[in-house]
Amino acid sequence: MASISKIKIRSTSTKSRVLRQLMLKFLLNEWLKKKLSKEAPIAGFISADIQASSLGYRIIITCRNPRILIGRKGFRRRRLEMDIKKEFGIDISKLEITDLKTPVELNAQLVAESIARAIERGANPRRVAYFYIRQAMEKGAVGVEIRIRGRLRRKRSQKLRFADGKILYTGEISEKYVSQGYTRFQLRTGTVGVRVRIVLPEALSHLVDNVRIKVPEEAEADIRTIESEIEEEFRNILDAIGEKKLEEVEE
Repeated sequence: MASISKIKIRSTSTKSRVLRQLMLKFLLNEWLKKKLSKEAPIAGFISADIQASSLGYRIIITCRNPRILIGRKGFRRRRLEMDIKKEFGIDISKLEITDLKTPVELNAQLVAESIARAIERGANPRRVAYFYIRQAMEKGAVGVEIRIRGRLRRKRSQKLRFADGKILYTGEISEKYVSQGYTRFQLRTGTVGVRVRIVLPEALSHLVDNVRIKVPEEAEADIRTIESEIEEEFRNILDAIGEKKLEEVEE
């Protein structure tokens, strides 16, 4: 694999820096997926994220069993850091290895890979997709979308889309609360890609059209509070009118 520093990008603008970082993230994920599936499959590699800084790149690797990748006294982590530096020719300010913070059913990358394995074994794509959609929705997902594209059992390429709930594609909420995953696998008929989007439960409180209907007890309590506030305000008005009339009589 070519060093990321050797990839030619003419401009030094912010746009090209972002492009370089996205390319590095993609190449790093592909490289780690192949490497760790052979050397440390028990670790359960999920994804890698990168953040640029003045001292180099901060790399965050998410996996199911962080202890396996860290190794005894951090030996395996240090060796992995050296391998990444050598492979991509970059400076690493920090390499973090963390575990999965969300349930497996809400991790889009894991869901995409599970769907790919099931279809490889001969499972029906429609049944598999709806099975994982149902699992994610039961765990509290706001919405789930699964797209499968490629040559499944026919000579022609197919595009399949399965979805449930509310799906977000753009905006700040989408960036923060949407888990995305993608994987490819090979069948006899050709290459197939699986893309998954899961809107996490945390997004629900940030949606504009999220309406909560109060039960009668809560509504009655609110009505009593409003009524008492109105009565108090009315008394204040009457007191103010009475004081004004008294001042006029005294004059």
